[in-house]
Amino acid sequence: MTGEFRCVTFLSDFGLADETVACCKGLLLRRGVTLPVIDISHEVPPFDIISGGWMLAGAVLYMPSGIHLAIVDPGVGTQRRILLLRSGRGDLFVGPDNGLLIPAAERTGGISRCWSIERAQGEMEHVFPTFDARDIMAPVVADLVGGKPPEECGEEIPLGELNRFPLPAPHASPGKISGHVTLVDAFGTVRTDIPWDLLGKLGDSEIKISSGWLFSIPVGRTFSDVGSGEMVALEDSWGFVSIAVNRGRASDMLGFKPGDPISVELTIPGRP
Repeated sequence: MTGEFRCVTFLSDFGLADETVACCKGLLLRRGVTLPVIDISHEVPPFDIISGGWMLAGAVLYMPSGIHLAIVDPGVGTQRRILLLRSGRGDLFVGPDNGLLIPAAERTGGISRCWSIERAQGEMEHVFPTFDARDIMAPVVADLVGGKPPEECGEEIPLGELNRFPLPAPHASPGKISGHVTLVDAFGTVRTDIPWDLLGKLGDSEIKISSGWLFSIPVGRTFSDVGSGEMVALEDSWGFVSIAVNRGRASDMLGFKPGDPISVELTIPGRP
């Protein structure tokens, strides 16, 4: 099976201030993983499944077929399941059953099969209830790289039993598209799940943003289409609506956070 995959990716909310990420990567190396291990991010805000899921989904589109280890796991050590998903593109995803893996699997062809990971006692060394990433998930990734079939990693479960991503899909109604904030990036840009192409051709118009209050934002192609410190709505690099401030932080100005509802509607020039 190794020949099917060209990389392992790793995403978590562990941060880089201590040894947790190194432990997981060291274990992969000890167990014979020689594929490149690409760190997507380890700075997901703690317990933030929405941001983590959106980062993973944004990254996998630019990865070759691989095995993707993702951990944002507020339920670590509980009875929540650990999943192994196969996507339509052929990628494998390992992580908790809390919706984190769903957007990335959907963007790589949808979920084709799913297993609940089970580890026999003899397969495990020391298992601590607060570090499933190191003690259960990373060894499964190493086994998969080494050629172990997914079918031997656990019991197959119906797709309808999976916990879904915490946010519902955007909803379009006449003159309005409702979605959510999905991520605030390092520059304070507010990213959403609203596809830009749902807005039609905006030209030099504005869009109205609603999230408890209504305000208008000019539309630009890039940040410098407005003056320094001014807000702009634009299509981000993944094809979704984002709100930015040229050389500033839109998140500080607006106070938005992942999961907040947000709606967009067009302002047609010459009409109220």
